[in-house]
Amino acid sequence: MKYLELSTQIKSKNNDLTEIIIAYLSQLGFYSFLEDDNKLFAYIFEKDFDKIKTKKILDNFKLKYEINNIPEKNWDEEWENNYKPVVLDDILFIRAPFHKPDNNIKHEIIIEPKMPFGTGHHETTFLMCKLLSELKIKDFSVLDIGCGTGILSVFSSKLGADLITAIDIDGIACAGSIENSKINNCKNIEVIKGDVYSIKNKTYDIILANITFNVILHDIREYAKKLKSKGMLILSGFYSNESDEIKRACKNFGLIFAKEIDKNNWAGMVFIKK
Repeated sequence: MKYLELSTQIKSKNNDLTEIIIAYLSQLGFYSFLEDDNKLFAYIFEKDFDKIKTKKILDNFKLKYEINNIPEKNWDEEWENNYKPVVLDDILFIRAPFHKPDNNIKHEIIIEPKMPFGTGHHETTFLMCKLLSELKIKDFSVLDIGCGTGILSVFSSKLGADLITAIDIDGIACAGSIENSKINNCKNIEVIKGDVYSIKNKTYDIILANITFNVILHDIREYAKKLKSKGMLILSGFYSNESDEIKRACKNFGLIFAKEIDKNNWAGMVFIKK
């Protein structure tokens, strides 16, 4: 399908004018917009383009503009070419089904990249995987809170964990975790839609929580309840400058700080229950 790009210079510093132009163009079928300094780019399928109506709108605002053809591309192929695997030293290789395997890396996880989170590219996922890879978790029970696409659950399974519970409040995320567990032949992962409070009368050797700073602070008491004595809590999803507050909150519930690693101002931490 062929696309057109409209570009126009909006010299006014009033942002309202840009929003007005976008509103008018949206009514004509322009579906995507990009602002760069005072320049506005708008995109439309060639078959939907109405030259007369577009000219009338822009002439009313005394705006000069250009219309350019966008070369046709195989956008699926273009996206795949720019979607790179994630490599964690020689330990872990996270790839999509269309990537070739790397037999030189010990563990491989295949993830269907259908979601905007949980593909392994974010620093916090990398930090969680790094911390997990340094632990001996064979035959351990694991609770993966906010599991997303299930990367941490699948990795735990490949590292030898026994029973793994993956939970997420998002039903789409749960469906993704189930699908990715099957793709990676992990039969010991149970996926539950819910939050940490949905888990009743169970404790775990390891709890993984790669969520957000505020959620972690709110739920730390519950993490401590769900953790066995000498169990490990691995956290990420917050910035390095927030780690001291995480430490203080964990200490209040008998969770002893063990380790912190950082990447691009994001933090990953390990705590051990007394």
